[in-house]
Amino acid sequence: MADEKALKALIAWWEDAGIPLDEPLVRPRAPLPSKPAPATAQVNTGEPRTAERRPAAATAASAKAAGFGDASGDGPGARELVAKAETLDALRTAIEGFHGCPLRNTARNTVFARGNPAAKVMVIGEAPGRDEDMEGVPFVGPAGHLLDRIFASIGLTPDQLYITNVINWRPPGNRSPTQDEIATCLPFIERHIALIKPDVLVLAGDTAARTLLGSSENITKLRGQWADYAVRDAAGEPTGTTIPALPTFHPAYLLRRTAEKRFVWRDMLALAAQLADH
Repeated sequence: MADEKALKALIAWWEDAGIPLDEPLVRPRAPLPSKPAPATAQVNTGEPRTAERRPAAATAASAKAAGFGDASGDGPGARELVAKAETLDALRTAIEGFHGCPLRNTARNTVFARGNPAAKVMVIGEAPGRDEDMEGVPFVGPAGHLLDRIFASIGLTPDQLYITNVINWRPPGNRSPTQDEIATCLPFIERHIALIKPDVLVLAGDTAARTLLGSSENITKLRGQWADYAVRDAAGEPTGTTIPALPTFHPAYLLRRTAEKRFVWRDMLALAAQLADH
């Protein structure tokens, strides 16, 4: 039954994209065995919306110089807070108590994550949109529904994914986050990845790909190209461990540019092949 549902989701997605059905299909994957769960309980979650844009490289130093986070009188900076976050619950508490990013003052909710903390695949988008801000959960609007269908096309269900964003608060008017906002919040997503320890990262959209890979290229150049994400410790220093990362288009972009779905299908085939090797 799960295979049948996944196949129907794949066919519907292909029809939406106008892709001929005589192209090769992959059989939906059997459920992936979960890794041992990290030392924490439960997850509540955060989601992004995004435009395919080209922010300059974000660094904690640039944010501090601009008066964000540590440089202001708003309390502990993100790096100081994550140093004490040894579990997902502790990280969520740290983010909810953080006052160094002005976005939290205009957002309705802190959007943390959704999905299975023991999943092999961690998906990272940009920032919450209107629907996500209302519900406090990432990828629950139209882009989130499309995201679920995209992964269903290779047999991955929502409980086989862990989904979050680079930014945990909705930017006003669904604008893209600024360089300083990204830099201020960077320690949170770095710590999030380190705690989850996924086998694979899927970086949805320009902001996630450029920020986490430290690249100056935009998503049209980065998508479909495997790269190594360097895991960092609580102090922000590389641990020497890397995680395979696959940049792809954000589903919000695909809602506007449906013809680009064919490229994401190729990315999903690459992801399925990568998972089959593990």
